[in-house]
Amino acid sequence: MASSRQRNRGFTLVEAVVATLIMVVAIAAMFGSWSTCFQSSNKVAETTAAAEICQANLETAKVFGALNMPLGVYSTSTSTASWTGAYIPATGWTSGATAYYTYGGAQVASATTAGAFFSAQVTVTDSNVLLGTGSSYSISATTIRAVVVSVTNISKGTVDFTMATNLVQGGL
Repeated sequence: MASSRQRNRGFTLVEAVVATLIMVVAIAAMFGSWSTCFQSSNKVAETTAAAEICQANLETAKVFGALNMPLGVYSTSTSTASWTGAYIPATGWTSGATAYYTYGGAQVASATTAGAFFSAQVTVTDSNVLLGTGSSYSISATTIRAVVVSVTNISKGTVDFTMATNLVQGGL
């Protein structure tokens, strides 16, 4: 009869404390994993937004075509020409410029504009060009124009996404 009383008496204080500690550790691990999941989800969303901005800039370059993209400065040491800037709707392809975008991909006037989250720059590198005088050149039927777009998170100062394509006079 004594043994049946011991079986019915319930949890001891030590067992209750151990069970509580196990639950606390499990709950803390669950909240920690939620935080990691939210951070990962935010990084994926940010990278996706940056990729969409890159893609939009490349599509703009494709619409303009190889002959209508700006010319850069020819370097005799590399036998290539390079131009860096951005596409600004009001001014077109603007040398030395940077384009700014909101998190949703809408272009804004500057980095200080409310909602500015990303900056984008386009680099066009031309190879196999027709040399002119000095550093001038022109595009030939065999010129390859490598267009690279880099999108940077303004607050972090890190490049979130880079995308590239090649343009040629008659298409690839």
